[in-house]
Amino acid sequence: MYNEYWKLTELPFENNPDPRFYFESAGHAEALSRLEYLVNERKPLGVLTGVYGCGKTLLLHSLATDMRLQAAVFSTVNNPRVDDLGMLRMILHGFKKIDPPTNKADVLMELEKWATDTAEDGKHSVIVIDEAHAIENEKTFEELRLLLNLQTDKRSLVTLLLVGQPELRPRIESNKQLNQRVSMRCHLGPFGAEETARYINHRLEIAGAQTELFSPEQTALVHKLSGGIPRWINQICHLSLMVGFSKEAQTITPEIIREAVHDLVGVK
Repeated sequence: MYNEYWKLTELPFENNPDPRFYFESAGHAEALSRLEYLVNERKPLGVLTGVYGCGKTLLLHSLATDMRLQAAVFSTVNNPRVDDLGMLRMILHGFKKIDPPTNKADVLMELEKWATDTAEDGKHSVIVIDEAHAIENEKTFEELRLLLNLQTDKRSLVTLLLVGQPELRPRIESNKQLNQRVSMRCHLGPFGAEETARYINHRLEIAGAQTELFSPEQTALVHKLSGGIPRWINQICHLSLMVGFSKEAQTITPEIIREAVHDLVGVK
């Protein structure tokens, strides 16, 4: 790849949820703070929304990394296109890492026992449903709501975090009983121009860059062409480094960036 040419130790703009590359913009810092509060205070339900590619999944990985140190146990469902029983089985599997029962009553009893035993051990169970906007059956939302009934007289035994694109919000609001249980709502927007520049330089620094590969003028152009969406910033910068490598360029120019964006037409 282009690592050696640009004197990098690794690829800086991979769209993988690697916590090492987590960049805390003002919006991400606020969202992470709210989510940590949600878990630390054992609140029942939180909702995190944001457009595709804005960094929700990486934020969740950072949350899990931080909260595990504070005795939180996570079960994350990344593909919620299942029926209500399938959802419950995936949640239980995420906690126990074993094949769950096939009978719904047995799954529910196992989940209740898990949540109770975990609390008695001084820990807290957190259920994360990523891409929750893709839930197809409204019965699944209702089943998730019923999990919030796992509680003692003093505290909730589970925290449920629903994460998805902006269309998730009206779906939750249309379910009055579920909506009433929401303790925290947060929305992630795109980066501003200054944050885009800091984001690009942050990822390059983590990847071992010793020199400035994108000037302030070029980071401003990347921001304009990406709309400040981290996933698109990554793709544009990755392809720009590839194009620059193929041209044996000494730095990234506007022409290189525009060529990289041209290569993405039809993909974006």
